[in-house]
Amino acid sequence: MTDAHVLDLIPAYALNILEFEEARQVAAHLSVCAACTSELQAYRRVAEQLPMAAPGANPPARLKSSILSQLPRQQEAAAAARPSPVRLPAPKRTWWQALLHGLPALSPAWGVASLALILVLGASNLFLWQRIDQLSQPGESHFITVHLQGAGASPAAVGLLVMDEQGNAGTLVVDGLPSLEPSKTYQLWLIHNGERTNGGIFSVDAQGYGSLWVSSNIPLTTFDSFGVTIEPAGGSPGPSGEKVLGGEL
Repeated sequence: MTDAHVLDLIPAYALNILEFEEARQVAAHLSVCAACTSELQAYRRVAEQLPMAAPGANPPARLKSSILSQLPRQQEAAAAARPSPVRLPAPKRTWWQALLHGLPALSPAWGVASLALILVLGASNLFLWQRIDQLSQPGESHFITVHLQGAGASPAAVGLLVMDEQGNAGTLVVDGLPSLEPSKTYQLWLIHNGERTNGGIFSVDAQGYGSLWVSSNIPLTTFDSFGVTIEPAGGSPGPSGEKVLGGEL
């Protein structure tokens, strides 16, 4: 996956209808992305309510015997004697096609419930993308954002630190940083009047994407700038490696 997030696949992942390879890639992304993991949890809460949408029904006592009596035994014997046909692999379908393909076989109540879930998940997905877009636009916002620019050997890297208005906590999202060997890690520094405080360590995936939950004993708004350096695994008490990202509040 080349996109920074996998929001378009999370609804299908919550319903467990993705192809194996897509599901594996989504799971790998969720292991390093708090935002997409939170979105998945919201979708699963909705999916858990789906069985409640179908009304209860008590089939007649004679239904089972009636159905079995309509199955001629000679057809079963003939079918067993025929060689199995050679089946060509079906063309790969998108998760939307896979879901919609199964809707006609569902009861009316399940069909309505499933379509309603699709609409809810789609609207939620669109809303989240709109909120992400709003964070990057100037104007009134309930969040404070700090843009970090690439430096050193990673000039194309970018970062965004988003915190609440009081600066109690925030999330750092980075993209375009190279993956490091196991003996190295990225470390965030919170800077005030030249004094640097450890903000946490993190890694990035093969596409250069990573995230970090950021908190401090004092409000994050107290710091005037932020930087990311390459440090030994486990972090350092002070910056000792190359700076790859930096930005000012």
